Amino acid sequence: MAEENPLAGKSRAKPKTAGKGAGGKHCPLGNARALGIRQVIDAEGRLTGDLAEPDLDRDALTRLYEMMVLVRAIDDRGWILQRSGRVEFWIPHKGLEAVHTAATVAFEQKDWIFLGYRHPGTLLLRGAPLVQLFAQFFGRRDEPFKGRRLPTLMGDRRLNIVPMTTQVGSYIPHACGAAWAAKIKGDDTRFLTFFGDGSTSRGEFHSAMNFAGVYKPPIVFICENNGWAVTTPTSVQTASATFSQKGDAYAVRNMRVDGNDPLAVYAATKEARDLAPKEGPTLIEAVTYRLGFHTSSDNPDLYREPEEVEEWAQWDPLDRMRKHLELKGHWDDKLEEGLWARCKSDIDDAVKQAEAMPLPDPASMFDDTFEEMTWMIEEQKAHLLDDLESQP
Repeated sequence: MAEENPLAGKSRAKPKTAGKGAGGKHCPLGNARALGIRQVIDAEGRLTGDLAEPDLDRDALTRLYEMMVLVRAIDDRGWILQRSGRVEFWIPHKGLEAVHTAATVAFEQKDWIFLGYRHPGTLLLRGAPLVQLFAQFFGRRDEPFKGRRLPTLMGDRRLNIVPMTTQVGSYIPHACGAAWAAKIKGDDTRFLTFFGDGSTSRGEFHSAMNFAGVYKPPIVFICENNGWAVTTPTSVQTASATFSQKGDAYAVRNMRVDGNDPLAVYAATKEARDLAPKEGPTLIEAVTYRLGFHTSSDNPDLYREPEEVEEWAQWDPLDRMRKHLELKGHWDDKLEEGLWARCKSDIDDAVKQAEAMPLPDPASMFDDTFEEMTWMIEEQKAHLLDDLESQP
């Protein structure tokens, strides 16, 4: 995506900390074992990690890979739609496909998931139709949030998926409280929540960790450490050697995994989910990297080095998973070509259907705020309608 960057090539001073990332010179995954980052496969898809290969059959492995490819294809199209003015905003997820897809597969349909940014695969794996996602991207009336949320801030209570808020990390205590409520009720439901490395600098993260350590709710916290909280690198985000070790302060079980290794993410998350009734919460730091922009309003060339991106690109989760499938005899070039063609065709259909859907009535933005509309809301609504009527 960098070649589409309108600011590319312009000279601009970079912060001294840029590029320090998370180990090695830029990428720690080649030295994962020494850094306590658990892996199943290496960059070539070989079983060389310190985690055992999870018990997933051919269908489950290919389904996981196919979803990762679809997520990448959605991102490719979403970027184009935003740059062409058809979608107002975009939060890219290139390079981050493995964490949320593999973790979702590790949980059961009855479990609740609190989303962060960049997680379309979770909804699709839970059964949401592709057109629903694009209706949300386009802000259409009949999607679950009635066209009121920023693109890619998704969710669907029918699928036990709670959407992310724009205030990063603010929902972590909510997820923890929901898990505690389930424990009090005696439900077997487990909970999963995603958040970024920047969220660990907020008070809500620490409140949730403290609560989780004391009351042991059945929840898995996954911190997607992609090396950058927008423009803030890990080196100035925290003085801790890792994000996972923050769990030690609160007596919360914790571990680091290779977030670009979907098999490692699945294995770690599945184990944490299974242990939740007895062991309580687990904090998983998934070490990963966003290869593209933070958002469509971002220009990463201003704060990170191209060598850093190139080094991480060698650990692209799609490439690794495909190589692993090929080594097992489950995949080949013909299947790969067919998969991409199918994803693009399905996206074409979803875009066409979603873009044809009606937009929400502007007056509907005042609905669902209170059970009974207050006089202030009524007054604001009347002002809006008057203004709209006065416009040609």
